Amino acid sequence: MEPNAIRMKAIAINFNEIRVYLSKNYYNGISSKFYLKDLESDELILLTGDALDSSDDPDFQKYAFHVSFHMGRVYKIVDAYGLTCFLDFSYLSMCKEFDELYFYEGDDLGNCYTREKTTFKVWAPLSTGVILKIIKDGKDFLYPMVRGLKGVYSYTVEEDLENAHYFYLIKHAGNYDISMDPYAYAASSNGRTNIIVDLQKLSMPPHQLPPLEHKTDAIIYETSVRDFSMSSTSGMKNKGKFAAFTEPHTSTDSGNPTGLDYLSCLGVTHIQLMPINDFATVDEKNPSELYNWGYDPAQYNVTEGSYVTDPNDGYKRVYEAQQMIEFIHSRGMRVVLDVVYNHMHDVNMNALEKTVPHYFFRRNDDGSLSNGSWCGNDLNTTAKMCRKYILDMCKRWQVLYGVDGFRFDLMGLIDIETMKLIDAQGKALDSSFLIYGEGWNMMTALAEDKRTTIQNNRKVPHIGFFNDFFRDTLRGTNQMETKGYFSGDTYKTNDAMKAICNLDMFEYISQSINYVECHDNATCYDKFQISNYDEDEETKKKRLRLLLAAVILSQGIPFIHSGQEFFRTKGGLQNTYNAGDQVNALDWNRKDFEIDTVQFVQFLIHLRKNNPCFRYADYDMIRANVQLENIDHRMIQYKLHQDDGEYQDIIVYFNASTDSVEVDVEDGYTVLHHTEKGKIIDGKLSIDGVCMAILVR
Repeated sequence: MEPNAIRMKAIAINFNEIRVYLSKNYYNGISSKFYLKDLESDELILLTGDALDSSDDPDFQKYAFHVSFHMGRVYKIVDAYGLTCFLDFSYLSMCKEFDELYFYEGDDLGNCYTREKTTFKVWAPLSTGVILKIIKDGKDFLYPMVRGLKGVYSYTVEEDLENAHYFYLIKHAGNYDISMDPYAYAASSNGRTNIIVDLQKLSMPPHQLPPLEHKTDAIIYETSVRDFSMSSTSGMKNKGKFAAFTEPHTSTDSGNPTGLDYLSCLGVTHIQLMPINDFATVDEKNPSELYNWGYDPAQYNVTEGSYVTDPNDGYKRVYEAQQMIEFIHSRGMRVVLDVVYNHMHDVNMNALEKTVPHYFFRRNDDGSLSNGSWCGNDLNTTAKMCRKYILDMCKRWQVLYGVDGFRFDLMGLIDIETMKLIDAQGKALDSSFLIYGEGWNMMTALAEDKRTTIQNNRKVPHIGFFNDFFRDTLRGTNQMETKGYFSGDTYKTNDAMKAICNLDMFEYISQSINYVECHDNATCYDKFQISNYDEDEETKKKRLRLLLAAVILSQGIPFIHSGQEFFRTKGGLQNTYNAGDQVNALDWNRKDFEIDTVQFVQFLIHLRKNNPCFRYADYDMIRANVQLENIDHRMIQYKLHQDDGEYQDIIVYFNASTDSVEVDVEDGYTVLHHTEKGKIIDGKLSIDGVCMAILVR
């Protein structure tokens, strides 16, 4: 429709109030009377109300009328000259009464398939009609759905619809719009239709992993489904697919393990997968043409088709993701799923907006979209049905796919109450469930005290946060030239001690996700090429090893970016979300070149796993058993005691300066590790510059 040609529009702004907008180019915007016409009964009601001051609007004269109407019926407004327009109900979703009137508690939205029949239900309380379109055996079938309580439209088709395709035609203000099903289980390529599958054929066997006694027992390794296998060096056949994770005995050009064989040997406990739900900017039929990390969700409810061997096969959409997770479980590792419940790729093109306009996306006081995500929209997580939808989808990923935790992208945009409910739901299903996310304080249209930010961590004591103080102190900020303690800024020695054992930042130490590198921003290797440009390559790598050691041995939960353990590079680029496979694909041959560092990381992970002093679960244990000391304003002494484990006492020395520092060693200590193979001589040990040592007793 040409906007400049609109002569009249009518909007229900409350459940007993209508606003009519009459073009000032049409009889100067003046009409002596208006009627409300019920198209079902043909009843014509004369409206009484007032013209509003419209001096601030150059295009329309505004009128306000108080009148009652029935939701689900089709109405037109008629002016004194016979001009008509449909009454638009879509703005009612922003009324404070809307949730009370239309919140639906049922767990039966979407399609419920049996061989004999399939029942479809969609929550669309503002619509004036919904048509179900089924595509089966090359033929189209249309079924008008029946409006029920709380604005839920339903229809049952009495035949076997397995593998049939479908979508909804939803009517708002006289126009039908095509919408996918927000609760569907599968879709065809690029989200053209949803597909009906038999869930009885897709049940997951329960995994038998031992319980996670403490969250601090976790060691998280982040990777992307596509990046993990895409390189020619991966040795995997199903490049960029879920199926690559199920391939055994894959190897580099030199014959060394890659894939899950490698990760299970590395020793990490949790694989964090970057988003695997359907995202918008990769053509699923031509996935090599475009690249994206996946933080642009199109459908929350189905898997990304470019990761499936056949994106038009509804069963493979589910089954291949299930298989990937099952294979990871079989290697003794858990799966954390990166979820993006803070925004969607296109506010107008997704099923949430099309089924219930203006409801699922947060608004500013003036009605404009909130944009704390910097992606054009924020999900309205305090709206009851939006909150329920997020909870329902989280439960689906946990129950149908078997995930063991969630990493929340831009978690600061999500309200605290929603996050607490997600955490409680996850723990009720699995006591070992892990939830953490980005707690940045974004400028969204939600009160700051209600945001799940790192500043509000004490309000969500069971949810973890990426610790940017840890990152910036030990590595330097995201500005490439800045230095942290381990890149040589020894003025930060005291802050580095605080980062390694942070007693003040969180309610519980298990909330601290200790990281210096993730998919965002430059890799540490690339950053050190800039911040430490005046040092030779080997010195930079020594610093990177110290940084890895600090991540793995600090109190809290360690987080490693895939390839960090063999100095991953993205050629100096930072935000590589669409930079392509050449930049983002994991170069497995680099692992072979840096095998000494990989083995060092394996040693550190083994040390952490076998000595609980590195993963104390509460502050009282840390205060009683951990001491840190600043040695000569340049070196950190990290001293730990434990009653159980390989050793009774452990001392870790981190020397990020370029100077050697000599320390006195108590009787009974031996050197477990020393970067320069140093030895204790006459009760003294020299810790060389850019070096670390681990002593045990």
